[in-house]
Amino acid sequence: MNNDFLEELDNELTQISKTTVFPKETEKQKDSINKWILLKKENTNDENKDYFISKNNLNFPTVKFYLPTLRDKYTRFIPIWWNNETWAKNMNMIQYWEEILLIDCWVQFAEPDMLWANYSIPDISFLIPYKKNIKWMIITHAHLDHIWGLKNVLPALGFPTLYGTKLTIWIIKKSLEEANMLKQCTLITIDSDSREKIKIGNSFNCEFFRVNHSVPDCTWVYIETPWGTKIAHTWDFKIDFAPEIDKPADLSRIWEIWSRWITLFLSDSTASIRKWFSTSEKEIWKNLEQIISSHNSWRLIIAIFSSWISRVQQIINACELNDKYLFLSGRSMLENIAIAKELGYIKVKQGRIKKMSAKATEWIPLEKQVIVTTWSQWEEFSALSRMAEWTHSTIEIMKWDTIVFSSSVVPGNERSVISVINKLIKLWANVITKEDREVHTWGHAFQEEQKIMLNLMKPKYFCPVFGDLYFRNAHKNTAMSIWIKEDNILLLDNWNIVDFWPDGKVFRSKIKVPIQELIIDGHGIWVTNSHVIQAREKMMNSWTLVVGYKVDSKTRAILWNIKIETRWLVYLDEVKIVHRLIAKKARFIYENTIKDVPDIEEKELLKIIRNDLESFLLHKIDRNPMIIPMIFEI
Repeated sequence: MNNDFLEELDNELTQISKTTVFPKETEKQKDSINKWILLKKENTNDENKDYFISKNNLNFPTVKFYLPTLRDKYTRFIPIWWNNETWAKNMNMIQYWEEILLIDCWVQFAEPDMLWANYSIPDISFLIPYKKNIKWMIITHAHLDHIWGLKNVLPALGFPTLYGTKLTIWIIKKSLEEANMLKQCTLITIDSDSREKIKIGNSFNCEFFRVNHSVPDCTWVYIETPWGTKIAHTWDFKIDFAPEIDKPADLSRIWEIWSRWITLFLSDSTASIRKWFSTSEKEIWKNLEQIISSHNSWRLIIAIFSSWISRVQQIINACELNDKYLFLSGRSMLENIAIAKELGYIKVKQGRIKKMSAKATEWIPLEKQVIVTTWSQWEEFSALSRMAEWTHSTIEIMKWDTIVFSSSVVPGNERSVISVINKLIKLWANVITKEDREVHTWGHAFQEEQKIMLNLMKPKYFCPVFGDLYFRNAHKNTAMSIWIKEDNILLLDNWNIVDFWPDGKVFRSKIKVPIQELIIDGHGIWVTNSHVIQAREKMMNSWTLVVGYKVDSKTRAILWNIKIETRWLVYLDEVKIVHRLIAKKARFIYENTIKDVPDIEEKELLKIIRNDLESFLLHKIDRNPMIIPMIFEI
């Protein structure tokens, strides 16, 4: 990072510059990337890297499954866990002959039923035997949920080459650097404004097209295989004629490819139930500028996702117009803005933006402070959540502070968002959400934008993707309203195998790829039906009883009293009587079982104790705890 940038941020981002290396672009991008990777070798902890890679590779489940033989000249498409859910671990696969191309590597952020796991990733276990055929991945944009799974998936697949736009590649570099695996990776920057076709392997001729979304430098991809099967995929998109940072989507160029007779068109269904057009960023700028200009008392705190770089630029512009100062809070926010500034996506006058700290705000009047803080999709860990709990390291919510939620609520997180808002209101803060003012716009196409894209593409087959069946069915109905035949609309389930013949024939295999739901818990990859998750679920719902026996190693007779420990099972007023009943019953079960079967194995004995105590407690106190009997021989 250059010195001018550090001076411009008043040296507040120095720490980021110490942990991030920014390569200098050359005419040959790939050579530049490779040189940068070589420079990183000296600073990489190989021991930690090897441990991380081996752990995650070994933990993928082993599956005995082989993909059906792909017939000559056919092109295969498989959605890998991206349908029937929103904000989830989406990835798709395209195969021609023996070559396989993957697109994106999503994660699903932790939900309550994941029981304290970190996040969930796409199950690529069935692909590991084919990793010699998987040499390339395309990443469409820089949102965290699109790239976060790379550090788990790449080692298992032998580090395929990554293709992405400039901003996307740089943010991926930072993520891979933190995972100590950057030197293993090859990253190639593509230009979505270029009309040049990129040959990926022997089978895929690709073109990239600029689209608008909630993060700059997004692309969608057109893929053509040797015998003329043509696949176009928008991924996340909207049509915005006045974006803050990006150029508008290149609709004229998109329109040009319809004459190629698109075989399969896949398009974003996230906002399919929303009518008309999504709000332009220009309208959001007007509302944010009005809020910032009219706010003349106390502080203004604006909560956004850390990847919403264009929103930060809007806030910078409003601060400069109204002589206010912008303070950044949250590590991911600082890192993303540092990268965006270095690449030229963020423009700011010297001294107008600072890292949030008590020292930085000391001489700035409260009414001139605008704090931009992270509001992540892991709500409970975001900076704003910690402010509401008064656990943030530098910011305490003051009476009459105004908090603006300039972001959408992730489906399923509504309760946690309301909880944070309630806490802020209890601290006498003013809260503004998109329900009060237009302070946020969706990054996904509404129905009229979907119609425009469908009319531009005129595909033979249309596949609504990315979202619950409810959203994808709404997208299907929108397509039918502009005369796309229902028989040519594919509502695919996860793991369907669909093969396309060049003349347009479609073969839908009855075989489904065997995929499980995988979670990342610590450094390991596990299935959600593992005994650990099942035990956590039972503990959460039923609480815990531990029964400890001390017995003679020869006679197997019980020595001393049985030890009873419970957690969250009995109330204070009933502890003595319930513990006494459990101890009496536990002794009875043990002694009678030993009497009837003197040589019973300990494993079977513990099973009998557990089952009988479960029935006893269900009958006596109508509760069903997790029961852990233990026998200690003396």
